[in-house]
Amino acid sequence: MKSDNCCQFLWLKLSFICFLILCLIACGGDSAIKEEAGGSKEGSILWQAGEQYVRLTSSDGAVGNQHPAAVTPEEMRIVLESLFVPERRFITKKLNPIFSPAEVQVLSTALSQGLALARPNQDITFVSIGTHQGTFAKVRKANTGRVFFRDGKLNIIFGMLHDEVRDQDRQTGEEIDRRLHPFVVGSRLFETKLPNVIALGEGKAFYLDPESGEEREDWLVLDIPTLVTNAKVDPNIPGEQQVDSSLAENIKRSKQETQNLKEDLVKVKEVLFELKEELLELQQGGGYATIEARLQSLKNLYDNELISSDEYRAKRQGLLNEL
Repeated sequence: MKSDNCCQFLWLKLSFICFLILCLIACGGDSAIKEEAGGSKEGSILWQAGEQYVRLTSSDGAVGNQHPAAVTPEEMRIVLESLFVPERRFITKKLNPIFSPAEVQVLSTALSQGLALARPNQDITFVSIGTHQGTFAKVRKANTGRVFFRDGKLNIIFGMLHDEVRDQDRQTGEEIDRRLHPFVVGSRLFETKLPNVIALGEGKAFYLDPESGEEREDWLVLDIPTLVTNAKVDPNIPGEQQVDSSLAENIKRSKQETQNLKEDLVKVKEVLFELKEELLELQQGGGYATIEARLQSLKNLYDNELISSDEYRAKRQGLLNEL
């Protein structure tokens, strides 16, 4: 009888332990499902291809992000396409887009998704490699950054901007180890000195450090509604309306000068044709008629500003002296 009671007690104890284990498993599984569904797990990868990625990460100690944030992929595309950097090619500088079309296609979707999933204490970091025009040929360039939404503005802190990507070291020829030379994303804690200053314009500004009172050229503060509105002004000229006024004026002036040169070329062709016709007439004429035609040709040259007034008067007097 006593043995039966012991067996019954052990059976009840074993059943209770099994019940507790099942409860713990169920709770743990439910927690994991919720965390995965929420998509805000620390270090969650939103997109990855080789060394490139977009993922959620810690906001390096800062608080106050307005996350989750609703930024559509289309709005993000407009923002990314509006970013330009002046780069020297030979002896001139040219505005080049920061992100290639392929980068824009991937980042616009992944960053939009990341902002929708992020918690207030999280940022979205990215490493993106695009093909851009170099001095002589196409080259692979890396962009890295930290993205977050705060005070109603989209913030991007760049860690690398158009850094040329090589698989082998130029001097040694050895393969580059990314564990020793990683792609570094931007940080709130320190400023990264970028090789070129990003072009600003309406809706784009550098972050003003409240402690030093100086702007950080690696940290962009972007007003999405303004950039979207500007993009709708002239969709056939992407990015031109977002550059600063001096650069926009230079672009406008260059276009006008090109148009003027085209018009001048047309006029020169017309003058040359007329001179050719007059030359044929001169070859067929003679005496007084020849001088009269030459005077008229001289007048045409002067009217078209191909000779100065002094040259015109001197040549004209010379022809009159032949009468």
